[in-house]
Amino acid sequence: MKKLNHLKLFFAFLLLAFALQSCTSDNDDANYQMENQAFVTQALANNKFEVAAATLAQSKSQNSKIKQFAGKMISEHTAMGVDLTDLAKSMELSIPTNLEQQDQDNINALGLYTGATFDKEFTRMMVASHEKAVQLFTQAASNTGVPGADLRQFAGIKTPALQQHLKEAQALQTAAQ
Repeated sequence: MKKLNHLKLFFAFLLLAFALQSCTSDNDDANYQMENQAFVTQALANNKFEVAAATLAQSKSQNSKIKQFAGKMISEHTAMGVDLTDLAKSMELSIPTNLEQQDQDNINALGLYTGATFDKEFTRMMVASHEKAVQLFTQAASNTGVPGADLRQFAGIKTPALQQHLKEAQALQTAAQ
């Protein structure tokens, strides 16, 4: 009889532990720094801006190093955008299709510049955009970044490349001054 009571007590304890764990898991979701959708929207918007600005630099800059950097940005950010879009679709998240208005305004303004002024503005925008991207991806990759483990992993994998892009943009900005 004692064994049966101990067994009942054990199962009651186990049931209570599972109930508490499920409550804790629900509360943990509220402790993430951003929602999956917010990360995807911001990351893809930033990515689209960088591709658009780099495409403009390919046609407007006369500086071979800037053109080379722009080509790299087009290639690597296009690939990153495809990968993130595929991941977001698999998670049934929405995909932004247009540039944000502020980004479109920046592209329009950048298109008005020529020569050395274009190069200075392009590199300034690339530094600012990559600083924003590094911060966003670093935040998302943290244990409390976003709820989606696949998105956290994606952000963690892509952060070093974004940091390298930032360093390259900073070097170009210094040279363009």
